Amino acid sequence: MRVAIGLGANLGDRLATLREAASRIGRLAPIVARSHVWETAPVGGPPQPDYFNAAVLVEWRGAPLALLDALQQIEADLGRVREVVNGPRTIDLDVLWIDGQVVDEPRLVVPHPRLHVRAFALAPMLEVAPGATDPRDGAAFVVPADPGVRALSFAL
Repeated sequence: MRVAIGLGANLGDRLATLREAASRIGRLAPIVARSHVWETAPVGGPPQPDYFNAAVLVEWRGAPLALLDALQQIEADLGRVREVVNGPRTIDLDVLWIDGQVVDEPRLVVPHPRLHVRAFALAPMLEVAPGATDPRDGAAFVVPADPGVRALSFAL
């Protein structure tokens, strides 16, 4: 199944961390596409540095919860600490979208519950999955206007 994974980082060497996370994701499943890196203002939480965000599209052959577990292990290995809701982080990996599938589990909801309002997630996701639609209603995802989301000139 085709799965879009969002990557975000706003602590340390953001670009190096995103690239390392993508490399580790590539060991789990073939990466079909990689987005550009986007610099984005934080949404919610305490004052914190801007994020670098990106997305990869993978061909995943396992269960969605197995992917979540593997991504959370990558986060832990890269120093992710979950202390403050919407707080700064070394790495954040989210299962954003699974082509044609809805997941509604206590630990995982796909499409990501706030995907439709998060330009910082949708802009890179639509680079790797252009024309992606919401499997709940078939509507095309559209990036909402957000002046805090800026495309950078380098790819993941």
